[in-house]
Amino acid sequence: MPIFIIFCVVLTTLVQTQSVYLPFLNQEPVWMSGAYLAGLFLLGGCLKKLPSSVWQDGFSCGVLWAWYGYWEPLFSKGSPMFHVFPIYYALLCGWMLLAFINKSPRFDRESRDALRYLQRYLSRFDTCALAVGVLIGLAMPEHYLLYPIVMTLFIVRSTFQRCLEIIESQ
Repeated sequence: MPIFIIFCVVLTTLVQTQSVYLPFLNQEPVWMSGAYLAGLFLLGGCLKKLPSSVWQDGFSCGVLWAWYGYWEPLFSKGSPMFHVFPIYYALLCGWMLLAFINKSPRFDRESRDALRYLQRYLSRFDTCALAVGVLIGLAMPEHYLLYPIVMTLFIVRSTFQRCLEIIESQ
């Protein structure tokens, strides 16, 4: 999710500096474009037309774009969630990328078996289903913790899926 990390850092920078470009992100055609893009990446991923690393990264970027533009006008000016969540997502994805995805080719046998067990156990939480949950959470700003919780689950689940894909390709 390197592009998503970059998007998070850019959004954090724009919010922290109160950039003149922020009102542009709040315009309905702009944030709807992010939601539309997220939907296209989700469709491409669920239909197996895009590799998981591409569709998950594109979906996450589109949802972040739509989240800020759709939610920011609904909350009070300077709401801390718009300062905290992008940083949180960047740190979470960076940690998952460095600690798990990049090191997955060097996992020992026990770790690989544990990952396969987790994959079997977590198969109930399909990545596409979690992505749909993220979109549902995005559409419900009155439940302001639903989106970040489901997005966190999506990031963790996609990390496990990506690690197993790397392991299985060896």
